[in-house]
Amino acid sequence: MKTTIGQTPTGHTIDQITLDNGILNVKILSLGGIIQSISWCDDNRSMVLGYPTSEPYLTNPGKLGALVGRYANRIGGATAEINGVVCHFDPNSKNKHTLHGGRETLGIHVFDVVETTPISVHLRAMMPDGHMGFPGNLTIDAVYALDGSTLRMTLLGETDAATLCNITGHSYFNLSGSRVIDDHTITVHADQILATDDDQIPTGDYFNVANTDFDLRNAAALGLGGQVRDIDHNYCVSHAQTDLRVVAVLRAATNTMTLATTEAGLQVYTGKGLGAPLPSAPMGTAFHPFAGVALEPQFYPDSPNKPQFAQAVLRPNETYQHITEYRFARG
Repeated sequence: MKTTIGQTPTGHTIDQITLDNGILNVKILSLGGIIQSISWCDDNRSMVLGYPTSEPYLTNPGKLGALVGRYANRIGGATAEINGVVCHFDPNSKNKHTLHGGRETLGIHVFDVVETTPISVHLRAMMPDGHMGFPGNLTIDAVYALDGSTLRMTLLGETDAATLCNITGHSYFNLSGSRVIDDHTITVHADQILATDDDQIPTGDYFNVANTDFDLRNAAALGLGGQVRDIDHNYCVSHAQTDLRVVAVLRAATNTMTLATTEAGLQVYTGKGLGAPLPSAPMGTAFHPFAGVALEPQFYPDSPNKPQFAQAVLRPNETYQHITEYRFARG
């Protein structure tokens, strides 16, 4: 079901598409391909953070539920060489690095609604050549589909010139409805995370998680010492894209979410930075620190400047493909 729920300042219509198969109810916005809510059909409490109206999503601090890119995560120095040409991107992080593709990330673009069914929606957006410094006209297709208690997200990209393409979803999960996620446990199937500098730019080295607070290989409580673990790191679940496989499991209360993906990295972010001022949002803020955990499958951050990492270069006549499944269970 498609319903118009708002409008951008430039006059573009914002549609809300509801997917419902009698098990899960999911609301997707044409603005940013945003996952606004995911709930069981007999329980309207959402298992992801979201706003009840479209207005807060026009700025959306924290990128709640949005698709982000062209390049998810960070590019150090806001520069990279693509096809032999040094490109300069929008330095929207600390005025010197690029985060999630720049200020005009994919999450604030209005997608065309290509097709809807009761259990699926196909969205499409085009990012023009030179946008935020990236070359090539890039077309992104996003398909969300329900299958039982699974929400599958398929992302496809095509370009007319060599460019970077690394898109991910930025939903924050809170499976219990608690104020903070200290009652959650998480498992991530990774022995290593990327070592980073003070600006969270990868150094190129790997950091073994054994005997550290970052070790999530066995179900680990996100609450630690009366606080929530402060994590904002790329977990190396593989070194290149693979077939779809399970990489993480999140549990709280009676709910479990298993995340399967094709991507090499999984950015785990426990939401310390949530709480930015947002007058149009409930209580005037974009939620509060540690209200949800973002699990972002993607290429490794700063891979364009780290030749030892798998590369996110997309060329004409190639198709970028990213598949992630959010598999829910309860009991």
